Amino acid sequence: MEYIRKLDTSGKARPCILDNVERSLLCHTCYLGFDQFECTDCDNWNIIPHSCHSRFCNACGVKYAKQLAAKATYPHRHIVFTIPEELRNWFRQDRTRLDLLFVAARNTICILVNRSLLKKLKMKQLKDTHYIFKDIPVRNEFGMIATIHTFTRP
Repeated sequence: MEYIRKLDTSGKARPCILDNVERSLLCHTCYLGFDQFECTDCDNWNIIPHSCHSRFCNACGVKYAKQLAAKATYPHRHIVFTIPEELRNWFRQDRTRLDLLFVAARNTICILVNRSLLKKLKMKQLKDTHYIFKDIPVRNEFGMIATIHTFTRP
C-alpha cells in the first residue's frame, strides 16, 4: 500500500488507482458502512458490511463481469485473450498500448467469422488497415463486447 501511495504522490499513477486500491482493501468491512438487521422475536441481530462496488476489486469485479454476461440475452461465446507475461511490462510502460489488445482481439474474431475472405484478401493483397476486412462490403458481421482486466485472474 505504501508503494502505491508513493506512486500517487509522485504523479506516476493515475489518481483513481489509490482510491480503488483503498476501497478494494476495505471491501466487505464496516469501514465502508453496513446494514444491521434485527429479529424482533428473538433479539438476534446481524451486520452486513457494504462492498466497494469497484471493478478493480477481485470480489466485486467478478460479480460485475458475471452480471454483464447474464444480461446478454442473445446467444454468445465467452472468449478470454491473454498476453504473455514477457509482454506485460511493455503495456505497463504506456497504457495507450492497451488499445492494441482490443484491435487484435477484434481482428482475430473477424478472421474466424470470415475465414473464406481471408484467402481472397491474401490473393488481392489489399492494403493493410488497422481493422481487417473493414473496407470489404461482403463480409459476415458480428458483435463483440470487450473488457480488460489489468490485474491477475479473478
